[in-house]
Amino acid sequence: MILFHSLPYKKIKSQTGFTLIEIAVVMAIIALIMHLILPRLPASDEENLKISARTLASTLRYMQERAATSRTLYHLSMIPGTESAKISELSGDGGSKEPADPLLQKTPIKEGIIIADVRIPRLGKISDGQLRVDVGVAGIRDFVTIHLRSASGKFWTVMAFPSGGKVKVYEGYLEEPP
Repeated sequence: MILFHSLPYKKIKSQTGFTLIEIAVVMAIIALIMHLILPRLPASDEENLKISARTLASTLRYMQERAATSRTLYHLSMIPGTESAKISELSGDGGSKEPADPLLQKTPIKEGIIIADVRIPRLGKISDGQLRVDVGVAGIRDFVTIHLRSASGKFWTVMAFPSGGKVKVYEGYLEEPP
């Protein structure tokens, strides 16, 4: 005689893999962490150079717009061969003062980026000393080419065209507009 021993039947569930919801939650957490951390990582010299060129161009455009709308004269003072670029506003007594606009109080050039030289047709190439570019109601008086250089030797060029407010940015060292 054969006896069968009956054990209660249990269904064993297999736990292999992840559910779609678990994967989506993990991906969302990773994306959030990257969104918070990546902007705080230091930028490379080449990235700082590109940002500085674009910021300088935007600042020149904004200075021209502000000068035209507020009827105020602005100066961009630069010392080629250094990082020095400062914006000032002409005060009522003929002197210079810090601009009232907070956007113009910031320096447009990032640390480590050098103003290699500035070219103005009537003055030629200026690679040392101090230079002041005036921005008035009619915009920039002369065609201005500003060459920015990174510590690694890469260049970006900012060209500001008179009467019209157009400012262009180019990668590399250009002396004439393309």
